[in-house]
Amino acid sequence: MIEVVTDEKWKKPIGDYVKAKAHFATNYSEEFSFIGFVEDNNILAGVLFTDYDGYNIWIHLVIEHPRVITKNRIGLAMDYCFKQLNCGRITAMCRNDYERNERLLKAVGFIKEGIVRKSMKINNIYYDGALYGMLKNEYKWMKGDKK
Repeated sequence: MIEVVTDEKWKKPIGDYVKAKAHFATNYSEEFSFIGFVEDNNILAGVLFTDYDGYNIWIHLVIEHPRVITKNRIGLAMDYCFKQLNCGRITAMCRNDYERNERLLKAVGFIKEGIVRKSMKINNIYYDGALYGMLKNEYKWMKGDKK
């Protein structure tokens, strides 16, 4: 059974897991919030939330197993940003030619805003990053007030 974890003991393991696989466009910091998805103490997915400025937050997502992708689990991350933090915008970036990630971002409601050339370093090679954004009123599953 997949378990949702947010307690402090999982912060470093989830942070390290996402950092190793998400190819951050910016320097990794210890200043982040997270949601982890684990099964039998194995990490199946992790979401980091970084660079929150009171309106915008960056989201970094790594999914090891497709069973993690459900509307309710994605909703946890979106609700955290839009309802708990009251963000007006979420920003994400993925490798431009990685179609699986782009399909997921678009399915949730993110809009591709552009290409950031040679911004993602993977195995010492720089790749173009696709920049995505979602405004609070664009979130498909938002319940209640759409500011």
